Amino acid sequence: MPESPYRSSRPRGDLWPGAAFAAAVCAVLATAPGVAARASIAGSASGVGEARVAAPPAPRGSSTPPADCVEGVVKDDGSLETGYGWVPSVVDGRYVQEFTFAEFPERGLADVCICWTRNQLDDSISFEVQLYRHGGEDGAPMLEPEISVAAVATAVPAFPEGRFYRVEIPGTPLPPGLFSIGVRWDATIDRFFFVCADQSPATPFTNGWFIDDRADQWADLAEAADPIFAEHAAMLIRPVAGPAVFPVDVPLSNAALAVVALLLAGLGCTRLRR
Repeated sequence: MPESPYRSSRPRGDLWPGAAFAAAVCAVLATAPGVAARASIAGSASGVGEARVAAPPAPRGSSTPPADCVEGVVKDDGSLETGYGWVPSVVDGRYVQEFTFAEFPERGLADVCICWTRNQLDDSISFEVQLYRHGGEDGAPMLEPEISVAAVATAVPAFPEGRFYRVEIPGTPLPPGLFSIGVRWDATIDRFFFVCADQSPATPFTNGWFIDDRADQWADLAEAADPIFAEHAAMLIRPVAGPAVFPVDVPLSNAALAVVALLLAGLGCTRLRR
């Protein structure tokens, strides 16, 4: 996959216009007690390239959000160690996680639970839950979502705490094979919010994808060079299966078809006589 100009393993002064901003944020947050530094993360925040920001790291297993969507397809172990977000210049940022049709006992989608956390004072975020078919370049999600449902999360807790927010999407048919479900939000409005992420070594790896408004293709978490994804296991995104609602075809009787044919023929004759 071609390297995006917005993907970098570390800030590089002349190539990273947002470095001064991120450094200022990191300097302030570095004073927070109990925050451990790691490579490419100064204090409790990390700016990588111009696009993505990692939530402050926490001791593994330090936070377990109240359980929700436990009846759904759960890829995570219930704990969050970090989170994935965007710097405030990103207008359209998206993170999605892979699922397969075979994982759902029913053919439809009923709900999706998204775990959110934050590291600033604003505790309300407007976002969209989205579902993507795969089939793009390198097997990536398509650029346009199959469905997109607007939602709002309020009283989002500050990191290292997180909370699931359930979004109802009743009756949505699931595509066959591989697809991805995740979130989109505008980080210029809702700043410093993060999708909870599980980095527990015991959690099996589940691939995900990300893209922002300055990129023309999705980037793969499995191949990402950014160190914020180095220990990725899964995002706390939990879809719940439900009955699918498909469009109903109303059959016409032979008599009805004959009437329709006569009407169409009459219209054709009228047009020919003009």
